[in-house]
Amino acid sequence: MSNKPVKGLKVGNYRITPLGLVTLGVLLVLVIGGVAIATLQPFGGEDVTVNDVIPDVQPEDEATPVPTDTPEPTATPEPEPRSATIRSLGEIAIQQNLLRSAVNENTFNFDDMFSLISDLMGAADYTVGDVEGTLGGSTEYSGSTRMVTPPSLIGTLKNCGVDMLMLANDHALDGGFNELQATIQNCVNEGMDYVGAAASAEERATPVIKNINGINVAFLAYTESLNDNEKTAEPAAVEYGVNLISKSNAKKDIQTAREAGADIIVCYCSWGEMLNATPTDTERAIAQKLNEWGVDVIIGYNPHVVQPATWMESKDASGNVHRTLCLGATGNFLSDQYGQYDNGIIFQFTIQEGEYGQFAITNPVYIPTFVWRSEAEDGKYNYRTLAVGQWLETAPDGMGYADAARMRQAWADLQKVMGTDVATLSAE
Repeated sequence: MSNKPVKGLKVGNYRITPLGLVTLGVLLVLVIGGVAIATLQPFGGEDVTVNDVIPDVQPEDEATPVPTDTPEPTATPEPEPRSATIRSLGEIAIQQNLLRSAVNENTFNFDDMFSLISDLMGAADYTVGDVEGTLGGSTEYSGSTRMVTPPSLIGTLKNCGVDMLMLANDHALDGGFNELQATIQNCVNEGMDYVGAAASAEERATPVIKNINGINVAFLAYTESLNDNEKTAEPAAVEYGVNLISKSNAKKDIQTAREAGADIIVCYCSWGEMLNATPTDTERAIAQKLNEWGVDVIIGYNPHVVQPATWMESKDASGNVHRTLCLGATGNFLSDQYGQYDNGIIFQFTIQEGEYGQFAITNPVYIPTFVWRSEAEDGKYNYRTLAVGQWLETAPDGMGYADAARMRQAWADLQKVMGTDVATLSAE
C-alpha cells in the first residue's frame, strides 16, 4: 500500500479534491450571478417587454386640415353679337368748275371741299364712295361729258375715312382701258379698296370680301351703261376691266361670294336715268333679280338725284324668304350741279348678328347733304359739302340768305323723297 499523500483542500474532517475545487468554483460563480440579477431585477417586477426597452412615444397630434373653399368655375362670357355699320356717300362728279377750283399751278388739291364734312365721311366701320369716271392720271383731265379726274382725289378721300371706291360707273372708260387700269393701280398705291373693275381676268373672278368687325362682307358692283365706250374699247375692257351688267353673270358672282364665306352681300349699281327721281323699270328688274339671287343690300348711283329706299322680299324653292334693302340712288355728294341738284344723302345701314349666328340688315339711316358753292377770286368758286342738319339753326360763316334757304329746302325735300317707312333721318 502506497504512502503517497492525497492532494486537495482539507476543511475540517473533509478534504476537497482538485475536481471538487473546480465544482465549487462553478457554484460560486452561479451564486454571484444570481445575486447580481436579483439586484438588477427585483422580484415582483413586471416582465420586460419591447416597450420597456423602447419607450412608447405617442405621435404628436396631427393638425386637422382646414377645408378651403373650392373656387367657383369662372363662367366663359358669352361673346357680344357682331355688328358693323357701312356708309355709302353720294356721287362725286368733278366737273370743269371743280377742276378749276382745285388746281394750284400744276397740282390739284380737293381737301377744302370736304373740310366741313370730313369727320362724318368715315364715321362708320366702313365707308364707300363713288367718283364718276377715272383717276388714272394718264390722260388729259376733263370734267364735262368726258370725266377724267386727277388721282390726288384718292388720297383726299382716303384721309377723310373713305375705305373703298366703286369704279363701275358709266364713265369708267371715258379715258380708255389703260386709264382705267391706271386708276386701279393708283387705288392700290393709296391703300384704297375698290370694286367693280379689275386688273386681270383672275382678279375679276375673285370675290371682293372684306372682314368688318369679324363679319365677311362681299362687295359687288355693276354698271348698266358705259356710254357706248365699250364699242370702241379693246375686248379686255368688258371681259374683266369693268363690270358691265349685260356682260356679267351676277348670279354666278353671288354664288361664288357665298361659297367663299360671305356672310352679307352688298351690291352697287350704276343705273337709271339722269335727274329722274323715279326708279326705271330696268332698275326694278335688276333689283328684283339681285334680291332673288341673294344680295342683301343694293345701293344705286348715276341719276344724280335721290331715289327712295325700299325693302324687297322673295321666296326660294323651299319657301324661305330673303329680304333685301334697296336704295334707288344717293344723289350728289360733290358736283357743280348748282341749284336744284346740289344735294344728296349719306346712306348707312347696320349688319347685326342674331342669336343663332345669322346676320340681318338693320337700322337704315340717311344724312342729307348739300353742296355750298360761293364765289372766289379769278372767276373760280369755293365748294364745301355740308351735312345739312348741322347748319339748320346757324349757317356757315359767309353763306348768303339764298344759299341758306336752298339748303333748308333740300332738308325738307329729301325727307319727302325718303319718307319714314324704311330709313331714319339723321342730322349727324
